[in-house]
Order: sequence, then structure tokens, then C-alpha cells
Amino acid sequence: MRIPKQKHTLGLVALSLGAAILFSPLARAADSAEAKFQADMQRCNTTPGINVEACRREAGAALEAARRNKLISPGAQTEVANRDARCSALPADQRQNCLTLMNEGPGVEVQGSVSSGGIIRTTTVPIPAQ
Repeated sequence: MRIPKQKHTLGLVALSLGAAILFSPLARAADSAEAKFQADMQRCNTTPGINVEACRREAGAALEAARRNKLISPGAQTEVANRDARCSALPADQRQNCLTLMNEGPGVEVQGSVSSGGIIRTTTVPIPAQ
């Protein structure tokens, strides 16, 4: 028994539409990652005072991670753990000051942004005379 060509074509159309619906979120994610990459590259090329080559490498690495679905945002608990780990490597007498800066405690001034190349946190620590 031979399937009429018209039914066969209709089946292929239905199959391709189903595949398009199934993979359209992946296509949108890829488009979004590509758009983010283009914006990052534009920022690399127009932001004064940054290491352009390092910026471009980071943008490429972020694009590759996004394509592999490995680009995730850490949760609040992970960020706190990372801050604490950064400070735990310091000598005991400097650790509390580090934690105050990392957690933006009282008297901490914050300048800059990640997109501008870095965040600078400053505070004044009074040291009593001996």
C-alpha cells in the first residue's frame, strides 16, 4: 500500500511544526545569549579604562556558558558563603573588617558597578593609639 504524496507532505509539515514549537524556547534562549554577547562586546569596545582583551574573553566565555545552559545566577546563600570564604583567608585581625565591607555594614561606601569594571567598598576603621 502506497501513501499518497499529499498525506506524506502533510505529515512532514505537522512534524516540522511540532519540532519548531518544541525547540522555539531554545532558539529564543540562543537569540537572547547572542544579544547579550553583542551588548557585552559593545561595552568592551566603548568603556574607557578597561582591559579590552580580558573583557572580550569574558564575554565569549559567558556566551559559551549560556549556549551550554551553564550560565546561572547564584542564590543569596551562595553569595553569602562566597563573601565569607573570601574573608576567611585573611588574618584574624582583618577578618571582621573584611566581613563588614563584603556585607556592606554600617559606614561602608560603595562606588562603581560590575559593568563599569568593579565595585569599590570603603570604610573608615578607627585604630586606638597605643
